[in-house]
Amino acid sequence: MVVATRNIMDAHHYDKIADKLMQFRSKLPFHPHLENETAKNYVREMKEQIDQMLFDIQQIADWDDKGWIR
Repeated sequence: MVVATRNIMDAHHYDKIADKLMQFRSKLPFHPHLENETAKNYVREMKEQIDQMLFDIQQIADWDDKGWIR
């Protein structure tokens, strides 16, 4: 019988990923420092996407803690 193995993530892995995303987000330029409206929109959207990804990572980490992910 062949058993599929999965990459096991623990809280440490989720924390590392979230930390890197937050570091990257903090390096993005601030809105007042951008002259171009397109650049302002792009950076704002990127920050929103990172925020959503951080939320999603937290959700998955919570599900993993509850044993819903095997």
